[in-house]
Amino acid sequence: MLLGLGNDIVSVNRIKNSYKRFGKRLENRIYTTAEIKLIWERGSPCFKTLSSRWAAKEAFVKALGTGFRKGIFWKDISVLNNLNGKPELVIRGQAKVCLNSILPADTSPITHISISDEKEIVNAIVIIEARDLNHLN
Repeated sequence: MLLGLGNDIVSVNRIKNSYKRFGKRLENRIYTTAEIKLIWERGSPCFKTLSSRWAAKEAFVKALGTGFRKGIFWKDISVLNNLNGKPELVIRGQAKVCLNSILPADTSPITHISISDEKEIVNAIVIIEARDLNHLN
């Protein structure tokens, strides 16, 4: 069952300008330790990675239907890559509480994410799905 769909488009240049203005303060407020490590592994820092993670977090809270309200913080949402490089969402804290609150009985949340970029634009799409616990295997 589809619970939510979110999309966000980000200008890499806008994130770059914000980073130049706020630097580590922005980094530490928005990104998890694992994301920061990836951002610096890919560049000094990699502005496309900063932008893609920003867009993914925005897309998730849009799919959730809350935005960054109800006690949800940027660092409650982390975008990590699996062994094949596919991005995956890790949800913690109040974001997880809100996610679980929209689930129908006897279901588990599944998130899907797609991130695309083209020169100075990054796009992220998030789908939140509820799957019947009896059909997860």
